[in-house]
Amino acid sequence: FDFYYSQTKDQIFTRTIPVMTGFDSVKSTMGQVDNFGIEASLHSVNIRTNDFSWTTGLTFWLNRNKLVHLYGEDLDGDGREDDDVSNSLFIGKSLGAIYGYAQCGIVQKDDVDYIGIYNAKPGNPKYMDFNHDDAITAEDRTILGYSSPSFRLNLSNTLQYKNFELYLMVTGVFGGNGYYLRSNPNAFRVNGFGYATCNVIDIQWWSEDNPTDVYPAASFSSDGRFIGLQDRTFVRLQDVSLSYNFRSDLLRRAGISKLMAFVSGKNLLTLTRWVGDDPETGSTVLSATMPVARSVNLGVNLSF
Repeated sequence: FDFYYSQTKDQIFTRTIPVMTGFDSVKSTMGQVDNFGIEASLHSVNIRTNDFSWTTGLTFWLNRNKLVHLYGEDLDGDGREDDDVSNSLFIGKSLGAIYGYAQCGIVQKDDVDYIGIYNAKPGNPKYMDFNHDDAITAEDRTILGYSSPSFRLNLSNTLQYKNFELYLMVTGVFGGNGYYLRSNPNAFRVNGFGYATCNVIDIQWWSEDNPTDVYPAASFSSDGRFIGLQDRTFVRLQDVSLSYNFRSDLLRRAGISKLMAFVSGKNLLTLTRWVGDDPETGSTVLSATMPVARSVNLGVNLSF
């Protein structure tokens, strides 16, 4: 079991600035970021007999950070250090914050009050009006989640029966409480794609006959607010191998010291709600990256 805590000061990073200055970014110094985390591993021997054994390995990782200080500016004079909204940096919050408009479903035909107040259209995304001023403005933006995972977990099992050995490893990256999210408008076919590429993935568009509360209408392209957050949590069957070690007394007659035959596979199955190539990298349906390769191998290890 390992626990760590660190304070990092004066990190240099690229800061986005208003283009009216003649530049769109500048190198800047981030005041202080605190990090703490846990790394824990457990190995157990569950069963051990003359012919059969079963062992398990469990590894757990968790990391949290907090932005303590930024630029030391208080331009609005409220007595507290200013956040950097344009770079999604907020004092007292974790790095990787996702800042925007909170969606609360899809506008339905019977949302008469909402349609009238916000001039909305059925089939379009529906947003929260946090300050209750009867308008969806920049003041209604909030932290929607974080792009970092909540924790990671690996679980491996090795089973041996006489000369056979089976090894399985499952790995997972998990969200929770708004962690491990990413904008994925391609999964909802918005931001200008419209009907042109709607056959890439199966989308249950909103319609009068299909009043879904998840996907907007096919006619919706973009409104400058919708970012289509999706959870990147996944569980993956990372490694599987089955091997057989031939008896040494039989091998010695042929001048062989060791002979093992095996079949193995990698990335055989991934369980996730993420729509795209790989939830771990956050690559989407139309991204230029390739999906994680699935491979199966047959082999023999031979020693003389």
